[in-house]
Amino acid sequence: MGLFDTLIGRKKAILKDTLAATETPPCPHVTLIPKWDSTADMGHEDKATGYACEGCKGTFTAEQGRELRRTEAERVKHTLEA
Repeated sequence: MGLFDTLIGRKKAILKDTLAATETPPCPHVTLIPKWDSTADMGHEDKATGYACEGCKGTFTAEQGRELRRTEAERVKHTLEA
């Protein structure tokens, strides 16, 4: 079983290295879709009750979404520099 264990160990190491190399960076949340409770409020950013990220499907409160939109340019610039 020593040879078999060695082969299995190598396969696990290769798989682990492959997974580490394909890890995706954290989502920058730049494609935020506003959500409203009322159709009458639609189109009014200040009346949005939440936001959803199209990239990672994360959801954010209205305050968090506005903050993410406010800092979007800085985050994208930082990502491009890295």
